[in-house]
Amino acid sequence: MFFAILVRTSLNVRNTISARNMKLIIMRHGEAETFRVQDKRRNLTGHGEKQAVDAGRWLVGYLGANTPIDIALISSYARAQQTFQQLSSEVKVISSQVCEDVIPEGDPKVAHDFVKALIEDSPSSNVMLIVSHMPFVSYFLEEVHKDKQTMLFDTSSLVIVEYDAERGDGVIENIYHPE
Repeated sequence: MFFAILVRTSLNVRNTISARNMKLIIMRHGEAETFRVQDKRRNLTGHGEKQAVDAGRWLVGYLGANTPIDIALISSYARAQQTFQQLSSEVKVISSQVCEDVIPEGDPKVAHDFVKALIEDSPSSNVMLIVSHMPFVSYFLEEVHKDKQTMLFDTSSLVIVEYDAERGDGVIENIYHPE
């Protein structure tokens, strides 16, 4: 009997240690100018800048003032870059990079593979942010969600996924929609 309890306890400890949960935050850019010939160059409106700042404030409140974003991947499009700048005025970000895999027509599976590689290379990372666009954010959420759940994102919406790095999927922990 004692041996069975010891084995069961040992297995539970091993399962707890091997599970590596982190927060994967998926964000759509703030409100942008109306369409132009060069979609990549569309800027945020004043309202879009405010949305991104408000999202950053909410995120600090949610994560805690001492919890930084370890890695941020940002689309190369102007409005995503500007959203990240406004958000990061409120939230500490340790590392960020422009990522062509998270542009509007990006492939969610390719982006997910890249995210998994980044996580593997940065085992101490606890929070990752992706700033992108519709429809990519919806498709990416579906790609990383355990049950393939998706949703439409408002401008500056955030979806926080409790992501199991070992399994490569997760569940929605919280959602922020701007006012």
